[in-house]
Amino acid sequence: MYKLTLEWVEGNQERSQTFTSTSHTKQRGTIRIGRDREQCDLVLSENERSLSRLHVEIFLNTSTNNFWVRNLTREQLPPKRNPVIVDGQKILEGEAPLKVGSQIILGKIVLKIRAIEQQQPAINQPSAQPIYGIKCPTGHVLPHDYLGLFCPHCGKGIQSGESQVLRS
Repeated sequence: MYKLTLEWVEGNQERSQTFTSTSHTKQRGTIRIGRDREQCDLVLSENERSLSRLHVEIFLNTSTNNFWVRNLTREQLPPKRNPVIVDGQKILEGEAPLKVGSQIILGKIVLKIRAIEQQQPAINQPSAQPIYGIKCPTGHVLPHDYLGLFCPHCGKGIQSGESQVLRS
């Protein structure tokens, strides 16, 4: 369970938005950011052309239990590829870790990670019923609702993942 709060300034107005692990997003397990309402969970200035229609996604890497940001413009051919600057580091391809206070620069817009709250599941406490999960082809264990989607860690399809008891 998590809660992630982003803040930014748009048109001289301070804005913020909080996402939780139960928030409905366009692609489960990620927060997509850009200027296209059809593809993005957080739509920033639709008139700001320095921001791509689908610029980045933020996701929780459950193996490290940290948030990361991924540049989604990496598939575009130069010069259309928009960089993402995370805490002063330019990201054209790949991913960068995030923490409270991290700044993500998307074109002329600066997002700041205002808060991250995480609640660890109580693994050692006995449960009356088993909890099931799905294992992706590379071994990441995910909640069963990922079946038919993509692993947020490696991007592999979870089309016919094997069911596995996480704890009983």
